[in-house]
Amino acid sequence: MSVQDDLETVEWDVSEDAHITVDNEQCITCEDKPCLHLCPAECFDYQEDQEGGIYFAYEPCVECGACMVFCANDPDKGAVSWSKAEGGKGVEFDFG
Repeated sequence: MSVQDDLETVEWDVSEDAHITVDNEQCITCEDKPCLHLCPAECFDYQEDQEGGIYFAYEPCVECGACMVFCANDPDKGAVSWSKAEGGKGVEFDFG
């Protein structure tokens, strides 16, 4: 089973407020843009019309925290701010 197949079994109760934000100004100096390749939910996309080239959609996020590892590990370049979705919103996994 692929990651995409697994993601189809996940349910979301999406909050109106983003629990992850991206400071696109920081993305300008990022040469590798690992977010485009390492997010399992493919929340990051390259779009030239976006400042820094990165478009981020929080709605499909599976709250794995990978973006905090590959982006925020350099305090001078960390563009991602992550917090737990409020009020019971967010992703719900069915382990059955």
